[in-house]
Amino acid sequence: MRLNRIRAVFAVAVCLAAAILMATAHAMSDEGRFPGAWRLVSAEYRTMDGSIIDSPWGAEPQGMIMYDSYGNMSAQLGSRERTRFAGGDQLRGSPEEIKAAFESFNAYWGRYKLDEQSRTVTHIVQQAMFPNWTGSKQVRYYKFENNRLILTTPPIRRGAQEVIGVLVWERAH
Repeated sequence: MRLNRIRAVFAVAVCLAAAILMATAHAMSDEGRFPGAWRLVSAEYRTMDGSIIDSPWGAEPQGMIMYDSYGNMSAQLGSRERTRFAGGDQLRGSPEEIKAAFESFNAYWGRYKLDEQSRTVTHIVQQAMFPNWTGSKQVRYYKFENNRLILTTPPIRRGAQEVIGVLVWERAH
């Protein structure tokens, strides 16, 4: 009887140790590092040689991207200084006000999938402020540096130039 009890305690201890090791391995994997809220630090478009050509939301962009452990994500990015509409009704803005609002903010949400081998995160967009993104897959290369997550687009055409978008996010507290 005493031997069976010792075996049972040993089995429970082994199971607990395995669970702790698995949780630690998950937390150290990239999959375990993504979940949480990240604050936008910088947003830039760069030429293929790395030269910065544009900061679409200005020198001090604001934004947040959130990932959860169930594969959901959302992102909001915008200019620090956004011009308010003259009136309080968002449906009655002038064409210029609506254009400025659209150009100074971006938001989308959906699901995400990681590919740790290729170091990519794919945002599977379910709804977006830019309607062309709804139903699309937005692939981003990622890397972690200190407390930052850096997302980089594959080369994209912006006007007449091929560029790479670089977004730097810092874990929000």
